[in-house]
This record gives sequence, C-alpha cells and structure tokens, in this order.
Amino acid sequence: MTQQCETNKEKDRAQQWLRVRDILRKYSENSLAYLSLEPDKQWFFAEGFDGVASYAISGHTMVICGDPICPEAHFSEFLAQLRRFAAAHRYRIVFLMTMATHLDAYRSAGFGCHKSGEEAVFDVQTWSMAGGKCAKVRSSWHTAVHKGLAVKEYRPWDKRDPEVERQFIEISDQWLQGKHTARLQFAVGSLMLDQPCDKRYFYAVDTDGVIQGFNVLNPYRCGKAWIIDIMRRREGCPHGVMELLFHDIMAKLKQEGAEQASLGAAPFYRTADHPHADLSERAEHYVYTHMNYMYGFESLQQAKAKYNPDWQNIYIVCRPKHLSLWMEEAAFAVLDSHGFRDYVQAFLEMRRVEKAEKKKARRDKRQKRKE
Repeated sequence: MTQQCETNKEKDRAQQWLRVRDILRKYSENSLAYLSLEPDKQWFFAEGFDGVASYAISGHTMVICGDPICPEAHFSEFLAQLRRFAAAHRYRIVFLMTMATHLDAYRSAGFGCHKSGEEAVFDVQTWSMAGGKCAKVRSSWHTAVHKGLAVKEYRPWDKRDPEVERQFIEISDQWLQGKHTARLQFAVGSLMLDQPCDKRYFYAVDTDGVIQGFNVLNPYRCGKAWIIDIMRRREGCPHGVMELLFHDIMAKLKQEGAEQASLGAAPFYRTADHPHADLSERAEHYVYTHMNYMYGFESLQQAKAKYNPDWQNIYIVCRPKHLSLWMEEAAFAVLDSHGFRDYVQAFLEMRRVEKAEKKKARRDKRQKRKE
C-alpha cells in the first residue's frame, strides 16, 4: 500500500510538472521563472485561470522564487489567492528577486517592497564587444580564439553523450570545492540532464577535446529571452573561456531573433544607493561590502559588469510589509543547500581569517621595526 501511494505521488508530481512547464511556455516574464521546474520547488496553482508560483517552506515562511507566473490581467487576483492560502496556513510570504514591473500591484495588495540588488540584462540585437567598455572582454575572447578553443551546443534531448556529461559534472564538482559555502539552490538551477525542460547547454572545448567551460541557459518571455543560469569553468582553464562562451552564445541568440539575455542577479548591489533606503536594504549593503569571503557578491557583480549590461532593479517582496529577521533566515535557509547554519559557519570562518591576517600584519610590523 505504501509503495502504491508513493507511485501515485510520483505520477501526480509528473503531471503537475508538465502543467507548470506549459504555463511557463506561455507566461514566463521573470528570468527565474524556469527554476519552477527544479526538484526543490513546491507549486501553488491559481484557481480559475493559468497561474503558478513556485515556493519552499522554511519554518512559518513561504519563500517564493521570482514573481507569480500568470496572465498579466490576473496578476492581482493571483496575489489575493496567495494571501488567502498563506493566511489559512499562518505563513509569512517572501518573494525573492521580483521585477520592478509589478511593484504597484504588490503594494496595492499590502506587501512591502525592498530592493535586493540588480540584474544584468542585455539587448541581444544591439549588444557588441566593440568600444572601450568591453575592451577586456574582447581581449580575453581573442586569447581563447587564438588558443584554438571552440564553442559547441550540447543537445541531450536529441542524443545523450556520456563523456560530455561526465565532464560537465567533473567541472561542477571542482567549482563547488572552491566555494566557502555549499551549493546555492532555489534561485540557481541545476544541470537536469535527465529532464532538460527547454534548457540549452553550450560548452567550450580545446583542440584535445577537453571541455574547458560550459554555460546552461533557461528561457523566459516565451523563448524570446534567455538567462545564462549556470557558468562553470575547469580549474586551470585557458584565459578567456567564459568570454568566448558569452560572445558565441550572444551571436547565436541574435541570429535566432532573441530579444533579451540575462547574466542574472548581482545580489545586494546598490541596495542603499537611494535616499529612502530602509534598515534591511542598508543591512544588505553591509553584507555586499563586508562579507565577500562568504560568497563574493562584489566580485560577482564585477564579473557581470565587464560585459557592459543594462542594470535593472530587483526586489524582495514580503508580507508582513517589514522584512523581519525570521523572513531573512527563511530566505537564506532555502537558498543554501546546507541551510542557514552554513552562512553562520562561513561568517565565523571569515572572522577567524580576518583575525589571523591582522595578527600577522602586526607581527610583520613589529619585525620591520626591529630591523
């Protein structure tokens, strides 16, 4: 009986997954929309019209990934349904990385809106490496081309290649080992090679057939826009691998008639750069400038900025209106695969490293005086 129940649950999940995919193909606007298909999501479906919000529960907080996905005409009604659902379960609500487009609707529905960073977006049809702003990108691209690297697209839905997939996983594992926190999830996708769900995979390979880096793209805006959701490169890879991938991907998307591309969010970037910044926005600014050991927010923004994007504000939207410590803890808990304690441990390690560096600096100073 238990096995039969599990089988039925799997079938229901598979049917719901297909329903979510169909809604995404029609109405996705937020670049995070396709993360709704990741296995770490639950789904809240609208009643009376097509609509879905993907979420996770942490404590008494319902954390939602991006904006609700539905026809624009039903957006406010969908928010009302979400509020009723949350009230019935006594959940707080936190939307992560929402667009500025719907701020008026959120506020009218009684939600608070707090800037949480900016997203790097590009007009595919007009972007170019020409000019001084992309000089470093252009130089790196030339280096990769001269080393004989080439970009290819992997299409697992046509034919699986175990060797390509093995190298993807190998590179991802190397990348993860270099991080100070565990793998981020919820707002970052996974490879999903067994169920690619409209994803696209591009990789840079050298003359020996070794993959030196790869990118995974998710669609939004009904396939007229693409976000480079995953960017990985092999440890010790030739200079310019990521720049080569970005250039060739943009050229391919332009040829196909795509309108927009995204490199995703720069979390906590310029959150306090306006006169009415609240406490949570100022706290995010502090994290951005003082806690780069944990995640590298500043270096992440700089890595995106070199491609000369347009920066668009993103927001945390919440109810109650004021973003409490419990809501922030819930957000961190669903974003980090090891939970909120992972950030606490990383913070303590950061302080230990800082203390050791200061101690060494004082010791070196005393030694110089003696000399």
